[in-house]
Amino acid sequence: MVEPSGTPGPEVGGEEILEALGYKQELSRAIGVAGTLALVLSDITPTASLLVIGPVVIATAGSGSLLAYLLGCFIAIAVALCMGELGSMFPVAGGLYSIVTRVLGRPLGFLALLDYIGQAIFLPASVAIGIGVYVQALNPNIPSNLAAGVVMVLVTLLAILKINFNAVVTGIFLLIELIVVSVLALAGFTHLHQPLSILTSPVMSDGTAVGLGLVFTAVATAMFSVNGYDSAINFSEETKGSAAHVGQAVVIAALIGIGFELIPFIGIVFGAPDMAKFIQSPTPLTDVARSAFGDTFVNIITYGAILAIFNASLAITLQFARIVWSSGRDRAWPGPISDAIARVHPTLRSPWVATLLVGGLATILCIQSSLVAVVTFTAVLLILLYALIAISALVSRVQQKGLPRPYKMPFWPIPPIIALVGTGIAITQQKQTDLIIVGVIIVVGVIYYFGFLQPRKDRYWSMTTDPATELAKLEAERKG
Repeated sequence: MVEPSGTPGPEVGGEEILEALGYKQELSRAIGVAGTLALVLSDITPTASLLVIGPVVIATAGSGSLLAYLLGCFIAIAVALCMGELGSMFPVAGGLYSIVTRVLGRPLGFLALLDYIGQAIFLPASVAIGIGVYVQALNPNIPSNLAAGVVMVLVTLLAILKINFNAVVTGIFLLIELIVVSVLALAGFTHLHQPLSILTSPVMSDGTAVGLGLVFTAVATAMFSVNGYDSAINFSEETKGSAAHVGQAVVIAALIGIGFELIPFIGIVFGAPDMAKFIQSPTPLTDVARSAFGDTFVNIITYGAILAIFNASLAITLQFARIVWSSGRDRAWPGPISDAIARVHPTLRSPWVATLLVGGLATILCIQSSLVAVVTFTAVLLILLYALIAISALVSRVQQKGLPRPYKMPFWPIPPIIALVGTGIAITQQKQTDLIIVGVIIVVGVIYYFGFLQPRKDRYWSMTTDPATELAKLEAERKG
């Protein structure tokens, strides 16, 4: 049955749901919806995504990257609608793994956590490595990996500070970022060179045709490029007001972020003077700006891009620090490890140990890895988690009918079906090496879960997975 309304339901407070789920309020609930949106849009980071992830999509699918972005963004909006509803039901810092655990059960929930942890290690690094590429474009004598490592150290130190301070910092940088991406769009749309056939008959740099399979290979990376709207759920324990705000923030941020990324990408691809050189370039988007407005203009844009990528690294580190912190609170690891990463700074009220862990691992990876290797592997992790969320959105409506849904997705069940079909097709087109790595992670996770967590379920991974009674009582009190 199609749900005609996407309007929020009863005004249930986020802190009330948090307590009904068995948690204490430990982080500082200090930001409003505007602050959350600033953090989430910085996490999506249109400029950084275009300049860092966009070239990987272009290298994968040539001019077919345009079709890959269109399909990826369409699927991403469907996923965001699923996340908005589920995130308003379970506004917990653990985000998507908390949702999967409470809808599909503990074993799948733990695999979702492992997926998230993989992203926590690789995703901040994938963005920071991109900053090294553009620093090197300005000064070839600076090693890109070293520049990326220095950026991650600075980001980690900032991420330990209070969340409201970081919301202001990311908000300021976000304004610069949106100006940069708007100017990139202007460079493309005011200097159109390519025919419409690049969309209908896409080619690689050598002129060979791009098949639909290759386009779907790039769809996963395009979805990765617009990823980040789920962070509204990860920041939910620090967001004031109704739980409906969490769902609204997910969907609004997704629509804004995707718009600021997709529209400029369309303009830039059609504005490329030479498609073969565009596909082969490590910095294709700024190359189009250079051909349109000259070297000085591009140098200014590059500085703005570096600030945007720095901002993205900060927002992403903030997000994943909260996921790692939540995993410690949920006792996913042996006692001493869980106790350590679940610590909250007494003054800053930030998850400082988890932040140091995420930032430290990302710094090491920045120095050791290449951009393409990090991006393609992380994209596989991402679409697997999206598939679990789509399944959760379907199952929750059937098995959890009595639970409050402060934000309800429109047109159910169409969004989760689109998300599930899209992610299913995309995963079949990924590199075998990346799939094998993810498969090994799943096998190790299953062994760890049934060998360590399940026999000790009274002490570990013991979060409330049947919250119907507590949440139904909460809604009855709100209505009564």
